[in-house]
Amino acid sequence: MKMAGFNHAARILIAEDNNSQLLLLKAFFDGFEGVDVKLARNGTQAVAFSNQMASIDLAIIDLHIPKMDGIQILERLARRSQLPAVIIISGNYSDLLSAGKRAANELGLLRVACLPKPICPDKLKAEMQSLLQHNRLPVMEGNMPLIEIVNGLARNQFCAYYQPIYDMRSGQAVQVEALARWLHPQMGVINPAAFISTLEHECMLSLLTRRIVQTSLDMLLAQGSHSNLKVSINLSQELLLDNEFTDWLIGEVELRKIRFSRVVLEITEKLGLSDSGYTLSAIIRLRMRGFGISLDDFGVGSTTLEHIKDLPITELKFDKSIIQGICHDYRCQSIVSGMTSIASSLGIEMVAEGVDNIHDLQYLKSKHPAIRMQGFYLCKPSPADVLTEKLLAVMDELAV
Repeated sequence: MKMAGFNHAARILIAEDNNSQLLLLKAFFDGFEGVDVKLARNGTQAVAFSNQMASIDLAIIDLHIPKMDGIQILERLARRSQLPAVIIISGNYSDLLSAGKRAANELGLLRVACLPKPICPDKLKAEMQSLLQHNRLPVMEGNMPLIEIVNGLARNQFCAYYQPIYDMRSGQAVQVEALARWLHPQMGVINPAAFISTLEHECMLSLLTRRIVQTSLDMLLAQGSHSNLKVSINLSQELLLDNEFTDWLIGEVELRKIRFSRVVLEITEKLGLSDSGYTLSAIIRLRMRGFGISLDDFGVGSTTLEHIKDLPITELKFDKSIIQGICHDYRCQSIVSGMTSIASSLGIEMVAEGVDNIHDLQYLKSKHPAIRMQGFYLCKPSPADVLTEKLLAVMDELAV
């Protein structure tokens, strides 16, 4: 009988020290064609087999096994780039099966079942078929599960992609925005829409932001002390009001001896207009340190001139809803024209987000050469290892 769902020999790892149960499991899998089974009688042997196997489709792990317990084996399996399905078994510690499953889930092992010993072959077959019918993770739509997100953070699978912001007069990139990306081992590059809202809801965005901050500062450091390149980093309200986080952020910049002015902290228009005195206090504190403060998504909220006057911002970013189609939308043209004049008189830099076609680019270039530009038409977000090449390139179509 063939094992359904595989185009290759199914690779099975069994960690069980009870001889009768081990023989039962061996006999069970002998009934399938094209199955490669590794039998380990202790934890050390199980880990050795795991290290030798290029991939593991199913691991059957006894919680109470000598030399290295089942939980420790699960921790090792969770470090693999391709995560196996797992069946946790136990006899004397059957009351710990549910806890073991929870631990496996928290480690990032999402396809997990439990069976008490002695093992019933029919139940084993049913659980195995349920786990292996989707032996590859599907591409997820919407939000990814929190457990898998946290697992990805623990494995440093998240990084920053950088999108340049160009000075239209010189055609050179003067700033980059750090954008979070998840380099998922099975699904490839995952955009923030799949994980940001989940982290915000669970008040865990700090874990991701700290990672983005550190990699972004290291990127600036690699540019050299004589570079004037700036990096923009998005801050949520949760983090803006977290004194411990802001102290940590200041310390990370000081540790690398980077000028504070090279780091621009982006806050949303909604956050910048918050009535909380704590919010304004936090913004002022960061500005006094020398950080740039950017008001993001301008044009989609209810900013007034009084807010622009009172907030200690150094940069204002037009939302893409204002920029996209500006070449033929006179209302958007009037908004940008008026705000550019005001910002210029206040010494505030202007950035146009969402420059995604040549027509909007040409309009902005001819009418508002002082506005800096960012968008997919100019350059898509890219990882740090190819960023230098993009920064050295001068955008000829931008230079006035």
